[in-house]
Formats: sequence, structure tokens, C-alpha cells
Amino acid sequence: MRDLNITRITATKYLNLVTNLGFLERKKIGRTNYYINTRLFKLFVYQPI
Repeated sequence: MRDLNITRITATKYLNLVTNLGFLERKKIGRTNYYINTRLFKLFVYQPI
């Protein structure tokens, strides 16, 4: 987090806020949380024929 000059606690706070607003989805794998923009992900994965 040095590149952004914020602490892990601050980043987690804002990521959880954005998740609660419905913009991201949180997936916990092991001890790590991954925050996924599912709408953007679907744009890259879904290929209409």
C-alpha cells in the first residue's frame, strides 16, 4: 500500500464500503479477501455469438 500512501485498514474500510454499495463483490479465499468488479468481469468473459 506504499504506492497509494494509505494503510491496509483504510483500504479495507473503503473496499468494504464500495462492496456494501453493490459495486464490488468480496470473495474470501483462505485468509485473503479478493474484491471483484463482477460487471466488468462479465464484460471480459461473456462473448456473444
